[in-house]
Amino acid sequence: MRHCIFLLVWIVLCPLLYAKPVNIDEIFTKNRQLRLLPSFSYININRKNPLLSLITIPDISGGNQVINTPVVVGNQEINQDYLYFSFNIRYGVYKRVEIFSAASAFWQHSNIGINGNFTSYNNGDFNSWNLGFLVQAKKEGKLPALLVGGSADLLNTSYFSNGNKNLQYFKGFSIFATSFYTVDPLVFLIQASFRFNLENTLDALSINSGEIFTLNPMIYFAVSPYISLNFGIRYQYRTRDRVDGIITSAPGSSVAYTFGMAYEIKSRLIFFADVERFDSNEYTSNAINLTLSYRI
Repeated sequence: MRHCIFLLVWIVLCPLLYAKPVNIDEIFTKNRQLRLLPSFSYININRKNPLLSLITIPDISGGNQVINTPVVVGNQEINQDYLYFSFNIRYGVYKRVEIFSAASAFWQHSNIGINGNFTSYNNGDFNSWNLGFLVQAKKEGKLPALLVGGSADLLNTSYFSNGNKNLQYFKGFSIFATSFYTVDPLVFLIQASFRFNLENTLDALSINSGEIFTLNPMIYFAVSPYISLNFGIRYQYRTRDRVDGIITSAPGSSVAYTFGMAYEIKSRLIFFADVERFDSNEYTSNAINLTLSYRI
């Protein structure tokens, strides 16, 4: 179960806690060791802004994954159900350095209402492929441990106001840092990230999503040697969005509440689950996130 704990801080989103102190040397994947993390999310979204171009999902590495949503022109009521699939690979390059890569796709069902009349449509597509790194900056001792990292979206699918879509390259970048401190039997963790979005273009059309700053304090507690619980708050500040050169949303803050658990199936296989409620000026969402971690 000791290995479970170390993975808990490393995964961040839906972590696992054990009552022993965390050893920073075992958080990272060992040199030339591989970890596979398939994940699945169900997200229900009520859009307050039909020109919303992306929604955020916390990334297991510390940044923010995003789903690039179709832009809907007009004053409409929009309720959407998303099934989001992601596959993350992590590899230990050196003793305290990891690289990771994740590819994602989604399927959505949308109900769009105009003057009380509703229409529905379904859509599935590739979402994004990113590449990043994670480094141990400081071990845990009398002071908290510190992890730092960054990632870039190599590819993403973007939807424009005329209904067309296009593959974009290197349009999203994230930097992030995680610090944690163990007070037996609790682990206190805080994570900060900043995502910078470049303009997506197609002919004369454009989407320029705002930059995103996130601060996420978490607490982890062991229920038994095989089961743990966690609770956290995710604060997000997002700058203004632009669609076709027109400002579509003002800068603003939002808050999400997360509750999760983890179960060690066996030493190399761990199951994580969490639920999250998020509310912003652009949309409200309720999400269920499931992840498996397998260490080779």
